[in-house]
Amino acid sequence: MTTLRRRAAAVLPAALIATALALPGATARADETPQQLLSPAEAAATWAVGKLTDDTHASADHGLTADIVMGLAATGTAGSTAERATDWLAANAGDYIHRGNPDAVNAGGTAKLALVAAIEHRDLSDFGGHDLAGLLLDRVQDTGRFSDAGPAGDMSNQFTQSLGVLALARTAEGAPESTVEFLASTRCADGGYPLSLRRNPDRCTSDTDSTGMAVQALLAVDRTADAAPGLDWLEAQQQENGGWGYNAASAANSNSTALAVQALAGGGRDAAAERGTAWLRGVQVGCSAVAADRGAVGYMEPVADGMALRATAQVIPALAGVALGDIDGAGGAAETAPIACGPGEGGDGGGDSTVGGAGGAADGGADAGGADVTAGGADGGADGGLDGGSEGGADSGTDTGGSGDDATGGTSDGDTGDQGANGGPGDIDGSDTSGTATSGTAGGGASGGLTPDGGLANTGANPVPLVAAAAMLLAAGSGVYLLARQRRRGGLRP
Repeated sequence: MTTLRRRAAAVLPAALIATALALPGATARADETPQQLLSPAEAAATWAVGKLTDDTHASADHGLTADIVMGLAATGTAGSTAERATDWLAANAGDYIHRGNPDAVNAGGTAKLALVAAIEHRDLSDFGGHDLAGLLLDRVQDTGRFSDAGPAGDMSNQFTQSLGVLALARTAEGAPESTVEFLASTRCADGGYPLSLRRNPDRCTSDTDSTGMAVQALLAVDRTADAAPGLDWLEAQQQENGGWGYNAASAANSNSTALAVQALAGGGRDAAAERGTAWLRGVQVGCSAVAADRGAVGYMEPVADGMALRATAQVIPALAGVALGDIDGAGGAAETAPIACGPGEGGDGGGDSTVGGAGGAADGGADAGGADVTAGGADGGADGGLDGGSEGGADSGTDTGGSGDDATGGTSDGDTGDQGANGGPGDIDGSDTSGTATSGTAGGGASGGLTPDGGLANTGANPVPLVAAAAMLLAAGSGVYLLARQRRRGGLRP
């Protein structure tokens, strides 16, 4: 009986190992080279195109549609889609410029349309019947500030000013010197740039988004000396995980990080830009996810949720390494690029199983963060939110309507900045806020973790073999019990 026990003890583990190795994919897991997106920027662009309504616009959202056009141009892909989307923007430009009031002019929206029109080589003097350049020049005040017109008051901010300079810099006449001087004059003492254009030194609060926009505009007009302090400030604000939050007190998010990366890339600060790009790769849904979600970029974690389309649109140029002043829609491919996966040294996006985990990064597997990216939305911006100016008067108004589900028909009204008032991504036009749900509400990313309801997130593996393994191990355990019982009864002899 002793000999039988020894044989059973030796045979059972071997049988269990053989059973486990017989499961589909079990023998290859340890030796597989991780699969990752071969072109993160192109994958993001292709995913975004798949979310458009009628392959033309983003649920009738002007600002988001414009962001997607710029992203496609930055990657040099989907030129046919970009052309259709630009046609839609031209046909509906009046709604974005006037917001339902023919006497009102949304300077930020007008500037964003003008930038898109210039990128796509359209006529700024006749974009859907609107003279975008003329409208912008009419909104330049004696100080050089672009301001809004209309009963709602002036809601212009750093995004408005930066976009105005970026757009007019592409015209034959260039941006008026006064607008560039005004932009440069808004810099805070610490080198960064604020959202508000009040130019009050005692209340000048730098933030990542405004600094990223201002620096890109200054670089576009060759004001490198004025851009340098902003670049220094951005480098100093970069978090240990490689990303940026709206300010030093907030966790990294994809939109703030993208604007910082674009500015740093344009300014030749390559090392910091590459670290930021690695963080962005970490919040991009990668090859371990279902095919339909691959390429999407989450706001703070790699999930293709309701905020992902807006976040993705604004991240595409950063993944492509192109600053706003350098995007050119000419000469690209007409169709989207395939979302291709292949062997890579870096881990796939979302490698951490915790909420907010941003797993392995691009190019060498640098850690893209995760420990510092916690559940919950990022701070909404200076003084309580990105509100187009937060120091009282007309500048302090805010309009935060919108659904936050960009992929399924949600639209956003009240445009006041880059991040939504509730912590989600908004439009880059000096006016749009849209996210109504805070980031970080969905559990682990596409590569692991738990969903909010406790279910397993998609891991890219078929759960059936795991269930089968459990059943086999349970059966093996039952066999051990029966063997011991038979021994006690004397039924088995040596």
